[in-house]
Amino acid sequence: MRSDSASFRPVQPFSYKSISLFILLMAVLLLGGCSQSSGDNQQPVAHSPASDTSMSDHSMNMDHSAHMGTTAAVPEGSITAKPADVTTKQQILTAKEITLTARKAHLEIEKGKYLPVWTFNGSVPGPQIEVTQGDIVTVHLKNELDVPVSIHFHGVVLPVAMDGVPGVTQDAVQPGQTFTYTFKALHAGTYWYHSHQDSLNQIGKGLYGTFIVKKKNTVPADVDRTLVLDEWNDPNTHAPDREANTAALSSNMGMYNIYTINGRSGSYIEPMRVHTGDRVRLRFVNAGNMTQLLYINQPAYRVVSTDGEDINEPQTLSHGLLRIAPGERYDVAFTADQTGVQVIGAVGDSDFARSMRIPVVTETSASTLSDQQVNDQVNNQQNKLTTQTVSKWPELDLTHYGQAAPSQFNLKQSYDRDYRMTLNMGVSNGQTAYTINGQAYPKADNMDVKTGDTVKITMTNESVNEDHPMHLHGHIFQVLSKNGQPLTGSPLWKDTLNVRPGETYVVALKADNPGIWMFHCHELHHATMGMMIDLVYEDYVSTYKPNPQVNNIFE
Repeated sequence: MRSDSASFRPVQPFSYKSISLFILLMAVLLLGGCSQSSGDNQQPVAHSPASDTSMSDHSMNMDHSAHMGTTAAVPEGSITAKPADVTTKQQILTAKEITLTARKAHLEIEKGKYLPVWTFNGSVPGPQIEVTQGDIVTVHLKNELDVPVSIHFHGVVLPVAMDGVPGVTQDAVQPGQTFTYTFKALHAGTYWYHSHQDSLNQIGKGLYGTFIVKKKNTVPADVDRTLVLDEWNDPNTHAPDREANTAALSSNMGMYNIYTINGRSGSYIEPMRVHTGDRVRLRFVNAGNMTQLLYINQPAYRVVSTDGEDINEPQTLSHGLLRIAPGERYDVAFTADQTGVQVIGAVGDSDFARSMRIPVVTETSASTLSDQQVNDQVNNQQNKLTTQTVSKWPELDLTHYGQAAPSQFNLKQSYDRDYRMTLNMGVSNGQTAYTINGQAYPKADNMDVKTGDTVKITMTNESVNEDHPMHLHGHIFQVLSKNGQPLTGSPLWKDTLNVRPGETYVVALKADNPGIWMFHCHELHHATMGMMIDLVYEDYVSTYKPNPQVNNIFE
């Protein structure tokens, strides 16, 4: 929210020297035990910002008293003795009314290694909710944890009262209480849901699941799988000898030592078995805080959707790279016509990278492979698919992919509102901050609109070595240009856009969903350290009144 200028000191940008010193300092801290996940008995740390006497009327009822300054708490370590509360297999729920219960469990993240987690309905990821476009969806959130929680349906366009942001749209759901979310599934596509209460820690503990909206009257794929990418920190897992995980250390605020797909790592990841001729759809969701670069070891495939929005006439690709930032989703489609094992995996020769892999096993009725045979073939392929080999493969560039088509917005039209967002790192009030236009939330200017406005936003990443996947609640936006060059491929619609160092994007949207909406980096360390603003409708008046007695921590 806007700050009183008298109480806010401008953020000073980092120099290259200070960034190097900062990374060195973080290395020391992280090696000492700082991490992403919170322990079951850890309470989030929060600081109260100065009161804001200059807030406009439409934002006076927002509670910013207990959310900023939250840090990643030291996690509990894994155990090897099998506990009584082991997570269950992820369910697929197809009813229009369901209950999600937040509770503790232990995830067998590798065979014989059980990590303390928080779950929805006892699994990580939580249940996959599958509905049809146009359905009215009702989700009852029941909280059996000892801390407050909420649910945000990431990428889903819904009424602001259902957005799940504590202190902005609702109070966090207290232990023993229930809250009901009801909304219409307007857009078909791949989405996910997660807690937005102290989200750095709660998502880090496993409070997320997938949400799939199917189109009406369409022929489904023969095999349709959702693959959730994540990374974890376990104090009882030692870094592999082949690598101290420098990628996680130097480009990310967390030190992660286990990578997972659907809650499993390495050889414990279940092979995906298909039959010759099957039409396959893979839905990739990045629930972590690290951008992942995957190689797609398939002779012919298409990227058919991103962030739930279809790509117009996507071209067929072969043996390529797909970069997936935190919060993003990509759907990949192909026909299984080559028998044997084809690996989809993270680029890299380290044990960290090699542990994030999906064996796609194409079988005939007369030929099947055991899990051990599959793992042997995976290891053999990974020895051949080295970084030197796959780095020559083409990386998908969505700005030139698919076929052009008429679209809602263009660079030549006039817009009712025109905003710039400069993304960087700096120091605010003596503390490290991630900033938008030199300001750290909550002392940041709103992006004000009114219903019906057309809005153009220019986003530039001035950080030296960090991605900023910017996620807007309650809306989708069209990407118009990258680094000054108009898009030449399919019209590109996103709700989470990864702005890499030195990049500039121009995007546009229609202000057609009144409310107060967060616009933030989905590398959640960055968000908790200030990289957020509010998209505020001037003609919207909220009826929600935060309870000052509850611990609302919206990020």
